[in-house]
Amino acid sequence: MDFEQREDVDGVRISWNQIPRSQLQHQRNVVPLGVLYTPMYNRQECPKVEQPQLMATCRQCQAFINPYCRSGDGMWSCVFCGFMNRLVDPQSSNSVLGHPGLDHTTIEYSTGRFSKVPPVYLLVVDTCFEGEEDIEGAFQALKDSINDAIAQLPSDSLIGLITYGQNVQIHEISSAASGLQRQWTFSGSKKYTLEDIQKNLGILDSDLKSNGFDSSKNVVKSVIGHIGQKFLVPIENIEYELNQIIANVSRNVFPHSQSNQRMNRCNGSAINIASLLLKAIIGSTNTLGGHIYMFIGGICTYGPGQIVGQSLKEPIRSHHDIERQNQTLVSLKTYSTVEARKFYGEITERLVSMGISCSLLIGSYDQVGLFEMESLVHKTGGDLIMCDSFDTTIFKQSLVKLQSQQLCLNGTLEVRTSQDLAVQGLLGNASRIESSKKGNKYVEESISKLGIGESDTNCWKCCNVGPRSTYALYFEKKDSKVVGVNSIVQFIFHYQPSANQEIEEDEGAHGGAQSFKLRVTTIAIPVIQDNDYPNLEYGFDQETALVLIAREIVFKLQAQESRDIRKSNGSGSASAVTAATAAAATKVGLGEDIVALLDKKLIDFCVRFAGYTKNSMESFSLSRTYSMLPQFLYHLRRSQLVRVFNNSPDETSYVRHLFLHEDLTNSLTMIQPTLLSYDVDNYTGEPEPVLLDSISLGSNKILLLDTFLHVLIFHGSKVAQWRKAKYHEQEGYEYFKEFLEAPKKEAMEILIDRFPLPRFIDCDEGGSQARFLMAKLNPSTSYASNPNRSYNSQTDVLTDDTSLQSFMEHVQKIVVTK
Repeated sequence: MDFEQREDVDGVRISWNQIPRSQLQHQRNVVPLGVLYTPMYNRQECPKVEQPQLMATCRQCQAFINPYCRSGDGMWSCVFCGFMNRLVDPQSSNSVLGHPGLDHTTIEYSTGRFSKVPPVYLLVVDTCFEGEEDIEGAFQALKDSINDAIAQLPSDSLIGLITYGQNVQIHEISSAASGLQRQWTFSGSKKYTLEDIQKNLGILDSDLKSNGFDSSKNVVKSVIGHIGQKFLVPIENIEYELNQIIANVSRNVFPHSQSNQRMNRCNGSAINIASLLLKAIIGSTNTLGGHIYMFIGGICTYGPGQIVGQSLKEPIRSHHDIERQNQTLVSLKTYSTVEARKFYGEITERLVSMGISCSLLIGSYDQVGLFEMESLVHKTGGDLIMCDSFDTTIFKQSLVKLQSQQLCLNGTLEVRTSQDLAVQGLLGNASRIESSKKGNKYVEESISKLGIGESDTNCWKCCNVGPRSTYALYFEKKDSKVVGVNSIVQFIFHYQPSANQEIEEDEGAHGGAQSFKLRVTTIAIPVIQDNDYPNLEYGFDQETALVLIAREIVFKLQAQESRDIRKSNGSGSASAVTAATAAAATKVGLGEDIVALLDKKLIDFCVRFAGYTKNSMESFSLSRTYSMLPQFLYHLRRSQLVRVFNNSPDETSYVRHLFLHEDLTNSLTMIQPTLLSYDVDNYTGEPEPVLLDSISLGSNKILLLDTFLHVLIFHGSKVAQWRKAKYHEQEGYEYFKEFLEAPKKEAMEILIDRFPLPRFIDCDEGGSQARFLMAKLNPSTSYASNPNRSYNSQTDVLTDDTSLQSFMEHVQKIVVTK
């Protein structure tokens, strides 16, 4: 079965592309039934319908017309509820025989609705810079990068600016046009409310604002009000003045002891005020597409959301500290990870209600509190860039790539299923919302009581969706009535385009507003007999199965870390942790090992699908369709997603956030990195894919490793010696020069396409940086497996980790003795 062809057309990958008729038989298959859905997958052009009148929905269940509906004589039958609907010509109201929705599994409609306000970009900039490096140079590099980013934003977008250090400054950008640079200063130590911001800035409540067009036909003013126009201004009207404001921003100068104290930095207060400012301007009834870009240079040491004290004697929390804090009912400090996560969770809930995403752009050698702030980016679909400094190439180029992406704003994803399926939940960078069709029995029956992730709904808010934004949706299989029919899943994705290309001809009537789009994807999963094992195997996609299992494992790990917040919230609020996360946290106890759950799943999978004779390990075998999953799960156990040793909480949150966002290909790379080999003795111009194993090492080879976060070129000892002797610069060694350049060209192609920009490492065998490669290799040859062998052997890995071979032998032993 060609899984990639369906992915190219519909942007979906399914773990089981054929499913058994009964619920019991499906439960025995171990691997969950799920779909990886990438709404804006752009391998093929999506068919578009520009007439909103052509959107045809079922009058009973509101599902959309699709190719799996039966049609004829001007009627179509809904596959979800069976109701008969008329096919009507929108011009004449007469019945017609055809509809574009009957011809395409994925189709995009223009809704005819327009955004009253263009996208909003609110910049929140940290001005606390300290350290031994060039402070002024790093601060100037940040300001230059911000100005470059502003130049790439759509010209009609609204932009605002907030800076912060010990206090928070809201810049009144509109005043710069008259030569003034007015700003409003708020204390960084206080937790402000919406009423505080409205009162201090003089912003009217949304109920007192004009609802609709005012006499001047200024649509933007009618939504954000007169005061709001002071803080959010179209870029085309103020770009030069804004560049001047940013150029004149000075570093935080509040005195502190340089030797033994951290600077007062109010990250929490700044993002809280930013969200309240947008809430005050937009109002409680409006949603609009937009972004908060928060540039962070260090950890929060002051005000709400504080994570660590000022004294450098107090270390920043580690994974062990967080675990101990979870066990402690009473904290002697006025701040804690628990309170910080709860605080940022409340802000997240506010941003989701407005349709605003929050992206964190971090430039710091140390932790900045991403672990506590992760809900801000995870629930709102924001982007995350984390590097050592704002002056690095990684930060500058990643910021450029961020602005060049074609993004969808203020999106909503709805899922409909046939009666033999039910939605368990979603795992990805989105947040659950209540279904607008609650009360519709067909919707309520399609929502499973067995929740996973963002659950107990069939609708999710996706504030920011890019071309690789991928959502894992899990389904409960119920009993199907008959064999030979299809189980149907329909994805309904409603979004606001971010660029200016979607302008209607009557833009004058709508102020040049953008038309909302609605993309409908409908997929069919054939139902087979319970004992039809060949077709079941034929429809199994082990790559998708791995990613679905991995996302569920990551969710359980996050739930385990967040059970303290469930206790703190008490009310069951979905702000910082969803109800499903709280439930999972209850099931996953403190001493329960997630890796043990993963191993149990692998053993159950092998018992179910492997062929073997009892008590005979030699007889164990898995068909080609199933054989890669055990290897994938082995590398998942060793990955940063599961193993937190030697990683800070911020690094763990960063890796997990990227994994929950990326598409199938990049997710596989993060779990099992790719390794290419260039052998100087057998070089033909093309690299050879090799096993991620220590046996792939060689003194006459160059290896290219791609872990998604790192791209590494590893030179064997002989190749490194020849390069250091500069043979490639001598006449007659053009072949060797081409050999050295080949992996660099391949690495460059990876770097150009990747966001965020990975760290590039060029190292030699025996060098310190070679550890990044050695840590990823399967140690099939190590000092543990060869105790009598010299430690200097080029293929030995110095580790106590179990090799893949030993791991599988142990699994096989358990399976055949069951």
